[in-house]
Amino acid sequence: MSAIDDSEETLLSAPAEDTFSERADNFFGESSPAEPETETAAAVAVPASGSPILVERIQERRLRARKVRRLVRHVEPWSVLKVALLFNFCMWIVTMVAGVLLWNAAETAGTIADVEQFAREIFALEEFTFDGESIFNAVALGGLVLAVAATGFSVLIAILLNLISDLTGGIRVTVVEEETARPISTLPRRG
Repeated sequence: MSAIDDSEETLLSAPAEDTFSERADNFFGESSPAEPETETAAAVAVPASGSPILVERIQERRLRARKVRRLVRHVEPWSVLKVALLFNFCMWIVTMVAGVLLWNAAETAGTIADVEQFAREIFALEEFTFDGESIFNAVALGGLVLAVAATGFSVLIAILLNLISDLTGGIRVTVVEEETARPISTLPRRG
């Protein structure tokens, strides 16, 4: 056998020698620094003419995920103001557009005229009509005031969170951190 064949045999047989607990320790990153990683040694031993698929599999297997605890201590009120203002303004526009579309659909279907007729009959009125333009103006102004008030309330909540965080130490969050960067293979791909 040549030197290339020997290194491929080492590469193929290295994962078979690992026990389950060693592989689990390697996956979760709990291997001791004194132990050499067989995957890294095997990957280095493969020359450029080796199997690129095998090298890619080893490199993909080396990616790890770990559980990490984070602490939220401060929320910037200026960033909360910007995000909340944009979000509330967008919600105001969506509500206004949806209101106009629903009003037009109800008017086309005759629902508005039916409600006006029902109100005339139940309250014994001679004349009762909805003024769509004045309703639109009132809802637009009220919605805009609510959007600005909700933005101010969001900033107030952020400031209160910062003050309370100074007393309590912050909010602890546990996240799973995954490696997303993969080494770029210099070997040509097949297929």
